[in-house]
Amino acid sequence: QSAAAEGTGAAASASDAATGGTRFAKATNADEIGIVHDVQAEEDADVVVVGAGIAGVVCAMVVAEQDPEAKVILVEAQGVCGGGANYAEQPDMPAEGRDWITAARYGEEAATASHFVKDGRLIAERAYDMGRNSAWLFTKHGVPLTIKNFEKLKTVLDAFEAGEPVAKWNGIAGYEGGNGSLTIQRLIGEIDSDATYANVEIRTNTRGIALLLEDETTVSGVQVKSKNDYVNLNAKAVVLACGGMSNNLELLQHYSNQELEHCVSVEQGHYGDAMVMAEQTAHGRCKTIALSSMQAYVDGMHYQSWLCLAAGETNTALFVNQEGERFVNEDMSRISDQPTRGGINRSKIVEGQGAVYSIMGSGLLEYYKQNKVDAESFYGDGQAERPFDLDADLEEYADNENLFVADTIEELAEKIGVPKDALAQTVATYDADAAAGVDSAFAKDPQYLVPMGDGPFYAFKLSSLIVNTNAGIRVDHDCRVVDQDFNPVEGLYAIGVAISGFVDDLYETGNCQCVSIWSGSKAARSLVEQCLGGTVADDWFGPAEWNASADLPAFANEDEYQNYVAALA
Repeated sequence: QSAAAEGTGAAASASDAATGGTRFAKATNADEIGIVHDVQAEEDADVVVVGAGIAGVVCAMVVAEQDPEAKVILVEAQGVCGGGANYAEQPDMPAEGRDWITAARYGEEAATASHFVKDGRLIAERAYDMGRNSAWLFTKHGVPLTIKNFEKLKTVLDAFEAGEPVAKWNGIAGYEGGNGSLTIQRLIGEIDSDATYANVEIRTNTRGIALLLEDETTVSGVQVKSKNDYVNLNAKAVVLACGGMSNNLELLQHYSNQELEHCVSVEQGHYGDAMVMAEQTAHGRCKTIALSSMQAYVDGMHYQSWLCLAAGETNTALFVNQEGERFVNEDMSRISDQPTRGGINRSKIVEGQGAVYSIMGSGLLEYYKQNKVDAESFYGDGQAERPFDLDADLEEYADNENLFVADTIEELAEKIGVPKDALAQTVATYDADAAAGVDSAFAKDPQYLVPMGDGPFYAFKLSSLIVNTNAGIRVDHDCRVVDQDFNPVEGLYAIGVAISGFVDDLYETGNCQCVSIWSGSKAARSLVEQCLGGTVADDWFGPAEWNASADLPAFANEDEYQNYVAALA
């Protein structure tokens, strides 16, 4: 029996929670997620949305727009709203929706190609709704985009003027400011100031702890924790929107078949709360959860720092393993069908060795100083704002436990714990190959062969940086949480990256944002009719769907683009 069903009180200890939180969670559960505690207060609401990322914010807003009398409480465990959207881009929208037959075929093709890991119906629903969700976000709420590539934009606009539709903005534009932080601020500002959202209350630093159940097939609310107080929020509908579990690697190890010893993650407040709470119900154990590791990373450095990128993301890097030997061609773009995403391959090779060190001598360091670092992080826009100064980076991270410095290769080998002779031979061979212009071990492109040079020598211990996890909770096409036979759990919905059906083992650029926006609006529309007894207006998204042949988004940096065009003229 789940602890929630048993009514476990506040006396339950963290050690008891490891096995008593739900029927399925096996990892240490020090936060006691899934356990109902004795409460200090009780409140009534119509809808509680747990998590104020882009999915949760969209959900709360659409509920309010379609049922202004509904009391909506949006809780967020962190001190600020946004979650992963504060990091993420949105290049796949705005875009037109598809007619249902075309969308259904698209979904079927995606499901078949993934051996039905993906859910064709969910993919079809997203494709069908994309024009409406685009209109809601970019027209009704006026969210602008930032131009990322003026040259691509000009090509697109020339085609647009010729009457050709724009399919998507991937590689051309992203959210205003480059990621979703300004978009979240814009939407939260509307909730705070627009009378439409008068009945929406946002509570930050408030974490969803456990579902309140009538039985395992019916949810009646959610218990939340603010500071040290537990509050029961009784509700007609609960929406789980609190992200994946990328910041809880101990829990993740029980769901993923990937070795995580060499992984670290971007802090987004994703602790697997949604999955553990879903397991209180008839949903049962979540499906296998896929993680997205996107960058070879030096733990403790800023992932967009130039020194971190030089060590982990360049084709000119020299990687050695625990034996002090090269084991791969560091030019990873050669094995990708999307060469601009070679960093993904580098993160994966880090996971395949006992240890991976990026070796750098004075010669390679000087090369970077003269030629800059030809690499970008998985969210590349922010690094342009960081001054390019490798000496300053070396000084800033001098005490980083994953950065080793020595006058000789032999001393460096001793510091990182690899055989001295092996590392010395590796570097000597590499320097000789660089001088000759031929990689004798892996046939690396000669343009990326740069000698290590003399001391001092540096070694950077690399980790695989996890961006987020995808999937876990089974939902139907209304975003209702379901059991293994797809019978819905009454009153419970799940949205965002926590839901299964869209991705398998690879984060597709922008896809998580598009899924989050779709699922947020879909759950809202579903629960308004299924739980609140309301009706969703046909024009919930605004006066018209997005028309890729007639509509253009607003661009936050339009003036910069016009200056670019003027310069061309």
